Amino acid sequence: MAYTRGNLAVKEQQKPAKRTYPGYREKTMVVTRRTYLPIKEKLLYLLTIVVCVMVASLIIWQNANIYGLNKEYQKMERMIKTSKTEISQLTLQKQQLEVGIRDKAIQMGYIEPTDQQVINVERSKISSKTDETATESETAKK
Repeated sequence: MAYTRGNLAVKEQQKPAKRTYPGYREKTMVVTRRTYLPIKEKLLYLLTIVVCVMVASLIIWQNANIYGLNKEYQKMERMIKTSKTEISQLTLQKQQLEVGIRDKAIQMGYIEPTDQQVINVERSKISSKTDETATESETAKK
């Protein structure tokens, strides 16, 4: 340490380091080149996508058919249920009519036949054909 104006407590100052700059600056640049896929690999990817789409559409189509069948089944079940209730109502009505038919017949003046009594019933024309065609069909039957 050097003696500076009679004070030893002063720290010696160092000269700042001189920076030297080179005449050129090195720059590094990263160049990335896009590598394109080969045609075979592109076709493979395209074929894979097409197959996946076909499988998905097949599954969706099958589910749509199942949904339609299920809807038809439920519709038929509802029709069967309404038909059963209608049949039960008609059966009840039939039983009520069967019970009241004898009383109604007696009121109208009919009597019950005995077991030995013979009942003759005349034939009547039911068809809507004219008399000529009806007679021709009757003669053809005989």
